[in-house]
Amino acid sequence: MRINEISGIWAIRQLQLLSGQQSGLIDQLSRATIPFNQDVSSSAIAERLKTQISGYQRAMYESHNATGMLSTAEAGLGSIHSVLNRLRQLAVQASSPTLSDSDRSVLQEEYSQLLQQINSVSQNVSYNNIRVLAGEVTNFTVQTGPNEGQRMSITIPAVDSERLGLSSTNIASIENAQLALEAIDQATESVSRTRSYVGATTNRLLSAINEMSGTMINLTSSVSRLADTDFARSTMELFKTQLLQQSSLINMIHSNVSRQSVLRLFY
Repeated sequence: MRINEISGIWAIRQLQLLSGQQSGLIDQLSRATIPFNQDVSSSAIAERLKTQISGYQRAMYESHNATGMLSTAEAGLGSIHSVLNRLRQLAVQASSPTLSDSDRSVLQEEYSQLLQQINSVSQNVSYNNIRVLAGEVTNFTVQTGPNEGQRMSITIPAVDSERLGLSSTNIASIENAQLALEAIDQATESVSRTRSYVGATTNRLLSAINEMSGTMINLTSSVSRLADTDFARSTMELFKTQLLQQSSLINMIHSNVSRQSVLRLFY
């Protein structure tokens, strides 16, 4: 004899269904995201936006690295600029007819050491194992956005005594000191142009980073509107599910009690 079996089975199945719904809502609230099958169109758009955000993140990472490299180059160029200023002072001193050959010899010793200092800076200033003033930064490409074509090429010329036209200069005589002055002025102008290029490129990268940052904020906000959970709705759904679950449980209990009560009539 089947006594309340159908209602009991229904209550069990309903409990299982509600239990699954409740678990999903609890998980949804804990992760603050809409399950993909809950809103397919919104989720698909959100996923595309997340892909774009990842592209912007990568581009910002590369751009920040490039600004670090440029900052390192600027520091090295600043050091070389200071050396050039000192070289010019020595050349002006050596041009004075009041100095003896012995005096010029002392000045020449410092002059030679300073030329070596320029070479040392050129060879030793590096960023991430890239010698930024030794000609190793040639057509260095940086991704400045998430899309194809959003790239910047950076080239920093080698800066050493030979390329600056100073390797063969000296201040051992008045005539040589005058020639050295001309070469030093040209070298200073060359370094100044390189520093201007580095500064302009840095500003361009920083501008790109700021633009990407603003776009990322907007995209993230859009993803939030599309994918974040409506907590009020989800909380109400969870509460309703819990009430239904309790109701089904009571129904099942009553079904079992009624069955047992009827069965007792036969004993």
